[in-house]
Amino acid sequence: MHILKNKTGIFAAIAVGTLILMSNSATAADPLEESIKIEKNIIRSAAASQKRVTKLAESTLSLSQDYKITMQRVDNLRDYNRQYEAQIKNQEADMESINDQMSKIDETEQGVVPLMNNMIDTLENFVGLDVPFHLKEREERVKRLRQNMSRADLTNSEKYRQILAAYQIEMQYGEALEAYPGWATVNGKEVKVDYLMFGRIALVYQTLDETSGAYWNNESKAWMPLSDSYRIYLRKAIKIAKRQANDDLIVLPVKAATPAGSAK
Repeated sequence: MHILKNKTGIFAAIAVGTLILMSNSATAADPLEESIKIEKNIIRSAAASQKRVTKLAESTLSLSQDYKITMQRVDNLRDYNRQYEAQIKNQEADMESINDQMSKIDETEQGVVPLMNNMIDTLENFVGLDVPFHLKEREERVKRLRQNMSRADLTNSEKYRQILAAYQIEMQYGEALEAYPGWATVNGKEVKVDYLMFGRIALVYQTLDETSGAYWNNESKAWMPLSDSYRIYLRKAIKIAKRQANDDLIVLPVKAATPAGSAK
């Protein structure tokens, strides 16, 4: 019985000790868990703060880039405005110059019209006295120039430009080697021929069958029969003018120039 009491006391002491240990462990665990929770909260807060800082930094960088782009555009716009202002000033100066020129043209217009009429008369006389190559075309050109003078829809400057263009064409004829088709009176009949013009030095033609030819005598204003000895040269010259043969020496009938002051 005494032994049982002792055992019971021992068990009671063990139980009490165990409760005390458990109580101490629970008491010790609570501050640790709380500390861990606090640390986790701090870490989460720090991470969230870092995200906000990163986002703010990215936003700041984006704003900085936008600012730089905007300032670059502003600089470009300023450069464009400066250039545009310079262009406007130049255009204003040009307009003033044009207005001055127009006023001078108006002042001299009365003298320009007679000048143009004289130029047309001179051109018409020249064509009539010249070697008769492309004669119909040249006469039609002079006719158009005369008609232009009575047209109200053409400015005097345009009329003058066309007159100068006609003179330029006549100048170019003097340097041309050209073969072109046409018609000629041969033995009283109109036949198709090939004309060959060598500037204003020579104008000849040859029938398509190469049996007949003639050259223009500008002194007598008449076509003269072409000797058969020229036939092979004329054939070659026509091919050269048509770009059907390479350049070569050719022989053509040319009226010798009369020395100045010599008797006719």
